[in-house]
Amino acid sequence: MANEKQYKVVQLDIEECKFKVEEQKMDMIKQELPIKMEKLKAEAEKEQLHVDKKWLILDKEQLKYKVDILRQRSQLLKEGIPKEEVDSLIPLVND
Repeated sequence: MANEKQYKVVQLDIEECKFKVEEQKMDMIKQELPIKMEKLKAEAEKEQLHVDKKWLILDKEQLKYKVDILRQRSQLLKEGIPKEEVDSLIPLVND
C-alpha cells in the first residue's frame, strides 16, 4: 500500500514536471513569434533596399549616357559643326 502511494506521488511529480516543461515551451514560442516578425520585417526592408539600389544603378547609367551624349554634342559644336547637323547626328531625347 505504501509503495503504491509512493508510486502515485512519483507519477504526479513526473506529470507536474511534464506540465512545467510544456508551459516553458509555450512561453518560448510566445517569445519567438515577435522575434520572427521582426526578422521578416528586416528581410523585407533589406529586399526593398536592394531593389532601390538596382533602380539607382540604372538611373546612374542613364545619366552617364546622357552626359556622354551632351559632351559629344558639345565637342562637335566646338569643332564648328553646325547645330542642325549635330542635331541630326546626335539628337537630344528627353524622357
